[in-house]
Amino acid sequence: MLAETIKELRMKNGLTQKDLADKLCVTAQAVSRWENGSTEPSVSTIFEMAKIFGVSIEEMFGGNPPEKETVVEKVVEKEYIYKEPKPVLAVCEQCNKPIFGADDIVRYNLRSGKRTICKSCDNKNKREVYERAVAHGVKQRKLSFIWGGIITALAVALALVITVSFELGAGIIAGTAIGALLVFPFVSCLFLQNNFIMDMVESVASWGFVKFPGLIFSLDLDGIIWLLTVKLAFWILGGIIAVAFLLLAAALGIAVSVFVYPYALSKNIKHPELSVDD
Repeated sequence: MLAETIKELRMKNGLTQKDLADKLCVTAQAVSRWENGSTEPSVSTIFEMAKIFGVSIEEMFGGNPPEKETVVEKVVEKEYIYKEPKPVLAVCEQCNKPIFGADDIVRYNLRSGKRTICKSCDNKNKREVYERAVAHGVKQRKLSFIWGGIITALAVALALVITVSFELGAGIIAGTAIGALLVFPFVSCLFLQNNFIMDMVESVASWGFVKFPGLIFSLDLDGIIWLLTVKLAFWILGGIIAVAFLLLAAALGIAVSVFVYPYALSKNIKHPELSVDD
């Protein structure tokens, strides 16, 4: 009964689900669930809707409006009382509306300076940030499936080509293919952005960037040739070390992501807004 009444009163007042949601500082999806009867609003929300629709609480639950009491007219002397207008405490810098209550003032300390907005605009901004975070999390999940599948297929194909080219046994081919399949959870964890795999890989790979000591050489032909030779050797050695640690980081990431991926995927499905937007 409550669900039907909310829908009927909303349409009677010419409001969309989003219009009603904005007035109540909730999402349009919440209003839709109320009208479908899957959830019910809180008592305070019902009172707020009654004010918006201009009806009584009884009418919100499908009842009849309360009967009006008979009013006996009395002639009384008119008394004029002067009410001092409420002072304007601030002006919202987003919607430019005056703010009369101290509880409705929200202040931000930004790099560009201080900013003052009303509570309604603050709630609206928070909803927009939340919706963008959810959309980003869903997008990252889709990308994890797409690129995880593509890269895994390429890894399996490459592994099979190598093993067949070297005429290795069927057991080795199967083992190599299974190992290549482990690339999927690793790539997916990198895209989901709600786990520590990326940080771990970057940290381990950074160990391979070794800083070699400076060189002392004489300013003659032999000294310059010696300097160039040692520099080249350092460059080659540094590249080998960097590649070695990069492979080590990838191997550790692949091994750990097998256990992390189920948790990361479940976390993304339940809370997509927790994915980090770079």
